[in-house]
Amino acid sequence: MESFPRLRVVEAFPIEQDGNTLIYLKDPLSLATPLGVSPAGYFIMSHFDGRHSFVDIQEVYSKQFGTLLLSDELTQFVAMLDQHYYLVTERFLNYQGSVIEEFRRQSIRAPAHMGGVYQQDPRGLKTQLDGYFLSPEGPGLPGRASKSTLPKAIVAPHIDFHRGGPAYAWAYKNLVESDGADLYILLGTSHCGGENPFILSLKDFETPLGTVETDKIFVSNLQRRCNEDLFADEYLHRGEHSLEFQVVFLKYIAERRAELTGQSERPFKIVPILVSSFQAMVASKTLPEKSSPVRSFLAAIQDLVDKETRQVCFIAGVDLAHVGRQFGDREPITEDFLKWVEAEDQRLVERLAVLDAPGFFQEIAKDQDKRRICGFSPLYSLIHLLNGSKGRHLKYSQAFTPETGSAVTFTSMIFD
Repeated sequence: MESFPRLRVVEAFPIEQDGNTLIYLKDPLSLATPLGVSPAGYFIMSHFDGRHSFVDIQEVYSKQFGTLLLSDELTQFVAMLDQHYYLVTERFLNYQGSVIEEFRRQSIRAPAHMGGVYQQDPRGLKTQLDGYFLSPEGPGLPGRASKSTLPKAIVAPHIDFHRGGPAYAWAYKNLVESDGADLYILLGTSHCGGENPFILSLKDFETPLGTVETDKIFVSNLQRRCNEDLFADEYLHRGEHSLEFQVVFLKYIAERRAELTGQSERPFKIVPILVSSFQAMVASKTLPEKSSPVRSFLAAIQDLVDKETRQVCFIAGVDLAHVGRQFGDREPITEDFLKWVEAEDQRLVERLAVLDAPGFFQEIAKDQDKRRICGFSPLYSLIHLLNGSKGRHLKYSQAFTPETGSAVTFTSMIFD
């Protein structure tokens, strides 16, 4: 047992359950089992920084609550967290290493959210996704009465389907009604950061509707043009949902298009790219393209796209604001506050639509990203890859969760 327990970086937010408040723990890397702990337990965990001994923790607990924290109770609590891989211990590090090594050996990226966010059964999944088009908030089922032109890019959410399904439908309807692309370049938020700004993978993506192939030649050429090792953190693709949800929709709309046209399904490939945080640039108020790794990557991908003879479409899987108790805000969310968030989001979307990179950056940096725009880095990258395009806003949504007193916002857009 560690004498100075150290907690891993995990998500923690309050929820209400049967009239009681619990602190829900979730691991962004999907290595630890989700847990609910009491507020007192969370107070204890807040001192698991590797510098506080058991005696230190017992002392601060006694001062806070006026009761004793017995050694056996603390030992059992620490053992429970270690059992579920929430602590930095030799046991956890060995487990993490084995998981990463196993992922690297696989040629296919297995679904991480199937059976939870979306159905495993192909027929059930199609019915589920059809329902988002048919929802009162949706755009209606796609048709072929007036065929759409393939957009240069779309912006879709990456929030879970039960909260953002209709917004996905708005983003993808135009793609169903077009002839589709041969290559989709996916830009998604890396919620776990990364050693480098951009994280690649050569793995094909498995979905309930079939496996989607990654363009390994394109990805390898992209790596060859950059100095950084863009596969160093490839394992972050393992549990990341921002791209997984886009791949599911891409496979779905390919089948939907084939049904509408009576033709065979158009084959396509993807280039999966996770984009890690640009927050350091926000703090220093330095445009991201001033950074050599960002600048060289964007130049490399633009050059490869310019030389493509195939039809290419960019897809950004992003959300916008994250506000409320779950994300660290102390003040409760009010209707007026959500109106302010929407107004600020709309200003950001306006800068995105006209591909104004400095203006987009300034909208976030002006208040040090107070709204926590988690799609900042993929969207900023997209702006630099769409010369001559103009965006059309389709749908803006706010998903409020009463249990956590928090809200996530997102938008659906098309770039022609």
